[in-house]
Amino acid sequence: MLRLLLIGLTVSLLAGCAAPQTPAKAPLRIEWTYWPGDWILLVAHRKGFFEKHGLQVEPVLYEVFDQAMPDLAAEKIDGGFFVAGDLVPIVKGDNLRAVFITDVSDGADQIVASADIASLADLRGKRIGASLGTFGELFVWEMLKSAKISPADVTLVDIEAESVPDAIPDQIDAGHTWEPHTSRALAKGQHIIFTSADTPGLIPDLLVFRTKILRERPDDVRAFLAAWLEALEFTLANPEEAAQIIAEEAGLSLEEVSFEGVKLYSLEDNRAAFAQNPGTDTTSIYFTTQLYVNFLISSGNLTTAPDVTQMLDPSFLP
Repeated sequence: MLRLLLIGLTVSLLAGCAAPQTPAKAPLRIEWTYWPGDWILLVAHRKGFFEKHGLQVEPVLYEVFDQAMPDLAAEKIDGGFFVAGDLVPIVKGDNLRAVFITDVSDGADQIVASADIASLADLRGKRIGASLGTFGELFVWEMLKSAKISPADVTLVDIEAESVPDAIPDQIDAGHTWEPHTSRALAKGQHIIFTSADTPGLIPDLLVFRTKILRERPDDVRAFLAAWLEALEFTLANPEEAAQIIAEEAGLSLEEVSFEGVKLYSLEDNRAAFAQNPGTDTTSIYFTTQLYVNFLISSGNLTTAPDVTQMLDPSFLP
């Protein structure tokens, strides 16, 4: 009996002396869409690169991209992938920061039109769909400028990119969209009349985090970037396996998995883009972001300009 009491006392003492376990950190909830630049997230998740760097990540799919912006501002997600022009309106003080450029659209954003619109000149007097107040509207403006058409000569219709193929020709005559929705447009007899290859550097996608996350979990953000870069390297070196992973994770067919029209940004590309402040053209992320600020103010979608230098934070680059 004495021996049992001594054993019990020893166990109790050892248990009392054991270091308390640190509560597990919540996974980072990261937004993604069917945009090709976001797919590196799926590769990193499937291949275990986040776990390799000591991080748990929960990819959160937004089938309608416009819903992600208010959720990020409302802290329902921790971060995600946002075009510079979509980040600008939801920056309030210092609530959000972009830490990395994931990709730049180089043809993957398109304006599709009904068959009777043969050229950009035919857009005069027509209805053009875009998500107004976002990068999509500036993209349309740049298209009109290239064709020497005044915005007053067309009717802009507020519509999500995902809905454009089905809205032609009843609601609009042309509109801004991207894959896999462009393929649906082509199947309906519509055609592409303008792409982001005609506006190089205008549509950069940024990895954005809530500033609170950057301050409270800086090592996790660095781990995320390390895993992302590892997944990017894997994707470039193993395109067929990466495509299979993406198709399975995103619920797409292999034919729908393509990076055509998207320039994936490396660490070196990021260093070059962040090195130019303010820069003189769209090779500088500061210049491009300021372009969106100016556009949103001139179009009445923004009343107070955010501090571009503050919202772009390259300090987490490896």
